[in-house]
This record gives sequence, C-alpha cells and structure tokens, in this order.
Amino acid sequence: MNISEVSIERHTLRYKKPISTSHGSITERSVILLGLKDEKGTWGYGESSPLKGFSNENINDVEKILAEWGKTKNEQLLTGSLTAKAAVDCAFLDLKAKNTGLPLHKFMNSKSLKEFPVSQLILGENPEELASNALKATEAGYKTLKIKVGTSSEEIDYERLKAVRETVGQEIAIRIDANGGWDTNQAINILGRLIPFAIEFVEEPTRGLDNLATVQKNVTQKIAIDESFQDVENIDQIKDDQIADILIVKPSAIGGIKFASQLIDRAKSLELEVVVTSLLDGAIGVAAAAHLTSAHNLLNPAPGLGTSALLSNDLAESIPIKNGNMVLDESSGLGIKI
Repeated sequence: MNISEVSIERHTLRYKKPISTSHGSITERSVILLGLKDEKGTWGYGESSPLKGFSNENINDVEKILAEWGKTKNEQLLTGSLTAKAAVDCAFLDLKAKNTGLPLHKFMNSKSLKEFPVSQLILGENPEELASNALKATEAGYKTLKIKVGTSSEEIDYERLKAVRETVGQEIAIRIDANGGWDTNQAINILGRLIPFAIEFVEEPTRGLDNLATVQKNVTQKIAIDESFQDVENIDQIKDDQIADILIVKPSAIGGIKFASQLIDRAKSLELEVVVTSLLDGAIGVAAAAHLTSAHNLLNPAPGLGTSALLSNDLAESIPIKNGNMVLDESSGLGIKI
C-alpha cells in the first residue's frame, strides 16, 4: 500500500480524577495520533501511547521514531518502539478495512460481534466513595468492575473491597489490579483474607516471574500477568512454570494488533485465558483493542475497555458503551471519526 502523506500530532490526555497505581498517580499523559493517507485520499489512524510502568519508552523518543519512519518507511526503525509500531500497525489496518468497506473486526473475522460487555475501572479515595461509584456503574449496566489495589495498607484495601462487595452484591464480578504493589508474602496473606469477596481474578499481585508463580501456587484466586509479561522469554513459560492463569493483552503496549493476534492464538493453544485491556489510552487505542477483542471473541472474562469515561478530553469521540456493552460502529475501519 502506497502512503502519500503522514500526519503526526502530539496530544495531552487529561483524566477527570487521578488514577492511583503502584507506578504512581496518573493525572495526564502525552500521546501521538498517527495518520496515514493512501493514494485514494483515505486516512487511516493509529495511536502511540507509552505509559510508565507498562512500556520502556518516552513520548519524545516515540515522536522522533515516527517522524523518521514517516520519511523513510523503514520498518527497522519501529523495532525500537513497540508503541510506535502499534500506531503504524493500527493505521495500516484501519486503511485496509476502510478500503474493503468493512469494520475492522469484520475485516479480521466475518463472524465477530459488534456489541459485547466490558469491565469498568472504579475509582474512589475511600471505601464509601468507591462503593458509591461501584453502585453507579452497576446501575449503568456494568456486570464487571475493576479496582486498583496495592497503593495503601492491606487493611484499607480490605475495607475498600468489603464495601464494594456489600454494596453491589454477589452477582457482579470484581477483579483487582495491584500493579505489582505487594510483596510475595503480603499478596498471599491479603488474597487469603479476600476469599469471601469472590474476586474474579488478580492482575499482577507482585513483581517478578518467580514471585508471581509463588503467589499463583498459594492462593485460590486466578492470577493474571500484565506488566511482568515484558520479562517472559516465551509465552510457553507462563504455562510451563505456572506463573499465571490469565494473560492480559494490551495491543498498544506490545506492538499492535497483528502481534497481539499471534499472541492470542498461541495463548489459546496453551489453554491460557486472555483478557484484552486498554493502556488507559485515547479513543484510537481503545478502538484498536475493541476490534481485536471482537475479532478473537474474547468476551469472557469481559475485556477491560471501559476506560474512556475516565478522560476529560480525548483524541476523538470514543466508542459508546450502552448498558455496560461496548457498541462498535458499523462504518468501515475503526469506526472513529477524527
């Protein structure tokens, strides 16, 4: 495919409230909107959104790499930046799907669904606020809630989760994400205390592959690997070494939809569960993850894509979520209007 024009725009995304993780508090971040125009005049879009703790890149380096790639189209340049590679990958796929007249998920899989449930990330500075926001989410139709833990004491995390479970009842799925914020013994201890709350799964309870494997062998909850996947030499290692039950896939962080698709196919062959999530990115990055989710029918556990509402500004109008379900547009490509 011949590209006649390349557009590179740097934007700042701001969040309505700080998102606290063990990597720090996120209030805003810079992302790059990449546009590629083909010889027919059609534009395809991708987003590069490096995030501390999830990628080893910074926005200045990504911008330079994309600018140089735009001049030369040298694919070797992208090996130094997975988030830049993800943006290029998405933009080309957006173009290809648009030129066939199909939504991207249908371009990838004709039997894919345009509507599916997603989880919602719930924020709150104290148990009461967290429980109140959880109730609002369930009243809006969400059946799966995600809560960040590991940034305060074990007792505070316990009280926060207790308040949410008592408020939303037993039919709502609750998953938690420590972002590696607990040490190994601490994780085993607190997850033992959380058994009555029926946690769906735990993302990154601790740091390090050996430590994750130790936790996985000593708790009843399912363990999901996310940030630590960067240290995995081969995906088979996750299964062979009993590191985790679930693989979290963030296409924006690992090089894009194509590589993520290969990873998902391999994970399925190993009987690992896969959950696609956003990188707390903008509308384009979330859309890419949504089409990937639909194309691979990764609907249970619910994908972690209900994050756009956390932003006070975005790159474009985000994919609508109705009654807890993400509804993909029937227009061609990503279905996002820039």
